[in-house]
Amino acid sequence: MSSYSHKPDDFELVRAYNSGDREAFKLIVKRHNQRLMAVARRYARNEHDAKDILQEALFKASRHLHNFRFEAAVSTWLHRLVLNSGHDYVTNSQRRELSNLDDTDDPSRTLPAALTYDPFRHLDTTLTLFAAMKQLRPDQCYALLLVDLYGLDIASAARIAKVRPGTMKSRRGRARAHLREILEGSW
Repeated sequence: MSSYSHKPDDFELVRAYNSGDREAFKLIVKRHNQRLMAVARRYARNEHDAKDILQEALFKASRHLHNFRFEAAVSTWLHRLVLNSGHDYVTNSQRRELSNLDDTDDPSRTLPAALTYDPFRHLDTTLTLFAAMKQLRPDQCYALLLVDLYGLDIASAARIAKVRPGTMKSRRGRARAHLREILEGSW
């Protein structure tokens, strides 16, 4: 394992990994694992599937880190890889479910309703929330999406939006307050 005299930033770790230091990637993963796992969980039906999504994204990251262009934060790039892996997981799951429709005649191959994923269970809530979000200013809506939906911390969301962290925090706060006002009678 490489020893660093200081806490290296992500760009330094990418350069080290690309120069042959395999431990550098482990440090990157350790640094961002919690947030990336939170993103993966949004796509998965269970913890095992979330780990698979994250593992797939990190595998892609390790294979393509030499292509990293240093134009965005490493955390942003990893976040996008997890989003893509999650999307692939959902798409492939839907395909598998459609191809297995003929097998559902066998009661031993179906799950009890409590264990199945129902994407429409919260549809009314989701539609109400998105309709309310359309009433927000675009910059406030963007702040809310980055922090509350995608699970980014304020600093990362601010970097993506190219604003200061204080600006991101206030936009998110105003968005949440405005949403509360809009939704007061709905819930």
